[in-house]
Amino acid sequence: MNKLLLLKIGGGVITDKTKRYGLLEDVLVHLAREIADGYEKLVDTDLIIGNGAGSFAHYSAHEYRTAEGFVDERSRIGAGWVRHDAIKLNQLVFEELLRVGVPVFSFAPSSLITVNEGRAEHICMEVIGAALEKGIVPLVYGDVMIDKARGCGIYSTEVVFDQLARRLVSKYQEVRVIHISSEDGVYKNGKCRKLGARTHKDEVVELITNDNFEKVAHLVNGSHGIDVTGGMLHKVQECLEIAKIGVKSQIVSGVVEGRVKAAMSGDKVLGTRIE
Repeated sequence: MNKLLLLKIGGGVITDKTKRYGLLEDVLVHLAREIADGYEKLVDTDLIIGNGAGSFAHYSAHEYRTAEGFVDERSRIGAGWVRHDAIKLNQLVFEELLRVGVPVFSFAPSSLITVNEGRAEHICMEVIGAALEKGIVPLVYGDVMIDKARGCGIYSTEVVFDQLARRLVSKYQEVRVIHISSEDGVYKNGKCRKLGARTHKDEVVELITNDNFEKVAHLVNGSHGIDVTGGMLHKVQECLEIAKIGVKSQIVSGVVEGRVKAAMSGDKVLGTRIE
């Protein structure tokens, strides 16, 4: 394969982030079907899928301050609960994608990546590479990491994608990332929208680059609910980092029918490109 697509299913689109364990099952079912349709039409392209934590692990991570490491006597049991919640949502995504015929295989980032002081020291790419060679679609997710120095930490799906992209970019002619969001992209008025609200193309920031980010940074909002990794701002910043190595990203709505499928095919769709 000459191309690689990393596709993130945002936790904010498949869960209600204002409610703990607030799975939006109908949205997940719709997205899985659309991803399956898009997957069938990919040409000469490997696919890796990731899902965010949504209202599952973000709540427990906030409660136990897991992103800060081992901060008190509750931190060890807390890390376990956060991982439990991350796995819980991933398994729901895993099952739905399998049900619609996408040959996914779930990989726990915490079992693939060695972390020290928040930085990835090593990532086991052999198993990911072998899966891709055999036509398997790796499925990853935001996870609790064992940190040699801090005890634990959080790697969002964006960070996991960053690590994978950096190690795979030299093996493909093109690597791109699609972030499936509850939003149409970054809005020019800087505000989040009500889920499903109609958006005109002139209301969305079409392109963000490392050159213009300072001018538009104030428009990049956080999250509708609890999000320990920083929401939209974190997403954009991680995309800008991998843009430096030639990886292009885009943020598109997972609510509007057909948009994810079109984006997977490389068609021009409403959204924010980050290059």
